[in-house]
Amino acid sequence: MFHIKSLEMVHWDYWQRVKNIPLDAKIITIAGQNGSGKTTLLDALRTLFGLDCSMGRSYKHYARHAGQQTSWLRAVVDNRATGRQLSNRPFRASGFFSEDEVTLFCQIQKNGGDWKRQYLMRAGAVEIEEVQEATDWLGLESYRKRLANAGLSPAMAKVLALEQGETDKLCEYAPRQLLDLVFQVFGDKEVLDAYDEAKRHQRDTETELQRFEAELESAQTNQERLRLRAANYHQWEGLIKEQRDLQEEILPTLQYHEIREKAQANSTALHEARNSLAAQDKQLSEKRVDLAERASALSTAHQHESTLEEEKTILEKRLGEINGKLKPLESLLEQKTRLQKLAADAGAGIADVAAELEQKEADYMRQRQARDELASRIAGERSAIAALESKSGLPDPENVRVMRRALSDANIAHTMLPDIVEVTDPRWQGAVEGMLRSYTSVVLLEYARDAAAAYRIGEKERYGHFIVPDRVTAPEVKDQSLLAVVRFSAKAPGWLIDQLARVTRVDSAEAGARLPANEEWITPDAYHRERRGGRSVFVEAARYRFGQAGRAQRLAALQQSLPKLEAQEDQLTIRISKLAGEVSALKARIAGVDAAKELVARQPEFDEATHNAAPLKATRTEVGSRLGELFPLIKKTTEERTLADNAWQNAKRSLADSEAHGRLSQKRTQEERSAHARALIDIRKNWRHLPIAWRRPARRAELVEQHQNAHQVNLRIGHLATDLAREDWETDSTVVDQHVRLTALLQGRQAETEERRYQNNRAIEATTNARGAYIERLRYTIKTYSRNIKELGELANIEVHTDPVRLENDDVQLAQAGLQVRFKFDGKGPIGLNDGEASGGQQVMKSLILLIGLLKSDDGSGGFVFIDEPFAHLDIRNIQLVGEFLKNTDAQYLMTTPLTHNTDVYDPSELTLITSKKKKESHWAQPIFVLQRRAEKAA
Repeated sequence: MFHIKSLEMVHWDYWQRVKNIPLDAKIITIAGQNGSGKTTLLDALRTLFGLDCSMGRSYKHYARHAGQQTSWLRAVVDNRATGRQLSNRPFRASGFFSEDEVTLFCQIQKNGGDWKRQYLMRAGAVEIEEVQEATDWLGLESYRKRLANAGLSPAMAKVLALEQGETDKLCEYAPRQLLDLVFQVFGDKEVLDAYDEAKRHQRDTETELQRFEAELESAQTNQERLRLRAANYHQWEGLIKEQRDLQEEILPTLQYHEIREKAQANSTALHEARNSLAAQDKQLSEKRVDLAERASALSTAHQHESTLEEEKTILEKRLGEINGKLKPLESLLEQKTRLQKLAADAGAGIADVAAELEQKEADYMRQRQARDELASRIAGERSAIAALESKSGLPDPENVRVMRRALSDANIAHTMLPDIVEVTDPRWQGAVEGMLRSYTSVVLLEYARDAAAAYRIGEKERYGHFIVPDRVTAPEVKDQSLLAVVRFSAKAPGWLIDQLARVTRVDSAEAGARLPANEEWITPDAYHRERRGGRSVFVEAARYRFGQAGRAQRLAALQQSLPKLEAQEDQLTIRISKLAGEVSALKARIAGVDAAKELVARQPEFDEATHNAAPLKATRTEVGSRLGELFPLIKKTTEERTLADNAWQNAKRSLADSEAHGRLSQKRTQEERSAHARALIDIRKNWRHLPIAWRRPARRAELVEQHQNAHQVNLRIGHLATDLAREDWETDSTVVDQHVRLTALLQGRQAETEERRYQNNRAIEATTNARGAYIERLRYTIKTYSRNIKELGELANIEVHTDPVRLENDDVQLAQAGLQVRFKFDGKGPIGLNDGEASGGQQVMKSLILLIGLLKSDDGSGGFVFIDEPFAHLDIRNIQLVGEFLKNTDAQYLMTTPLTHNTDVYDPSELTLITSKKKKESHWAQPIFVLQRRAEKAA
């Protein structure tokens, strides 16, 4: 593999142009502060060699920082032969056979909105200005292939792209990963992959042969299916012939036969229809006579009913006249009876009765007033219950309604305080109601700009409650204040929020008494303590106004108290009724004193009324008796008339139905005669095409005996159509030829399949034998790598041992094989690849040995390695050990280190590059300083 001799960068990151950085040394250290460009320098080399940058960066990242359209990277590398033969030059595959140096170029250009890179190789040391007009630029893949031929294989590219601080990652590989990397670097991986590809191709061939054999079996099945299809074709042909015979001869003949038979039957039916019409005419004559008799009976019943109705009308008129004469006489007799009863009830003690009457009347009026007040309360509570159950607003007092109407007329948006208050804890509903009882009519304005207009309306209406324009959002608190159990659905007055926040909730008055004297508190039973003292602000549940919980408790309280109020109303009603009776009785006793005097004075009047009423009552009795006899007679006569009317109506309908049926029968018979005549004409006209032999009675009788009728023939035709409509019928007559051709094709395919199976089996055997022979090459590779890392370990005074690797010609064993490496430091016990027992310096040494072992070859140098901060976590002793190791190995190292390290990190370096941070006031970074170790003078 080649070494790097110099590097040049143009517009790379913040470097404007850094020319000919010398890199022709074995160990090169790149030192500088953090962020001074050490990793940027290594990423320039990675980009130049077609590798990925570190830490997720890309060449576009660095090209954009320069702010230019084009960036250049140029390096001069060594092309000397790695052995004695000149044909072993690294870049011989690229056509550079005689030059000891090769110049590599990378041009990065901004193409539209994206960055593109391209590569170039030139013999000797060539400047950037000399290749400006070059036309043989290489793409990334072609360039990588040329570098791979020069020794920078994809496996080595993966090693060179290790991130900062990951120099110890190789020792963390699993044995299988390490062995796979060794095979990649030494070129054996491609051969193994080729064997795997060959085996995959042979397995694919085997799969294809199996598919061919399956196709052969399927074709043989098709051959048998063709034989069955031929038999199916003959069966289908027979059914087609039967269907044709039925449709063309048998069905028309039977249809003609049935039409002839039907015409004969119609002729017979028409003869019978004439006899039926004659019988119907005789029945019509009988029904007309019966209708006349029933009409006469109905007229007689009507006349009898009218006579009785006239008599009843005369008697009712006479009874009315008698009652008119008796009514004033009976009124006088009733007055006589009432005066006689009052005179009998009157007695002594009229003064006491009058006093008692006055007391009873006063008590009566009080009870009625109490009942009216209770009824008004019940009506109000029923209205409240209806409003709460319908979820509508509770009715407001008259002054609130007037005020809200005036505000609405003035288009002033507002709401009432109870509409925005919700109590979150039902236990404290009573306390909140007590605190806010005097604020139920507070008006809250939606907009503060309406305050002046609202105040004018309040002044005019003399509204005695607050109108609040200024509102704030209530905070959510979770303390022991009364505000913690109140939630406002909209903005609320600030003074109300402050008032609720000042009140502390306590479980009892005793608990509140233990609080400081200046603290305000309230109990669940609404006992409130403030600066003026304590008092109860209890509100009945039936008067709750705030929040859904308050409305629910109010509804429950009203529904519970309403039955009690209604029971009280019933008791008052009973007492009032009793007092009314007692008052009436007392008034009657007082009235009885004057009744005796009036009875004596009006005795002649009462005697005359008694004398005149006697004959009138006798006449009324006689008229009433006759009316009583007439009612059942009229009822019976009405029933007889109704029956006669029903009989006449039925007879009338029956005659009409019979006449209509007769007309319909005559019309139908006439139509049938015409249709029969036309049918006979159609038979002669439409069936003349039928052959005479088919129309003969003997032939028709034969077909009737065989097939019964045309319906059965149609059923058979339908059955045949259903059978023929199946998709499993074979209608192609060429199935026999297809069978012959398929048989010949099967014979050829079977011979071809057997030949291909024979060839594939031979290829499998040859591939297996070839890979078995190549196993020796793999063992040699492992032996060579083991020798390399053992020799490198001796240079560092580290014993390196590799466990034997079992390699067999078996897919599973080859896939599971791994290279287990063990290290002994300072005479201690062996340490594996990544068993956690090695220190940081030992991890670095292990990884470097594994890495340099990949680069080491029998015919020349070990190439170059990028190591980003190898001494990052090492102490002085380990730094010295690593430095001595690097000196003793045969490779070119480019290492980075921060300036904060111990100066021992510079001990192995032959060349040191110093990078510096870019100054803020300068667009470009400072140049890279070079320190070269002074050559030691020969002794």
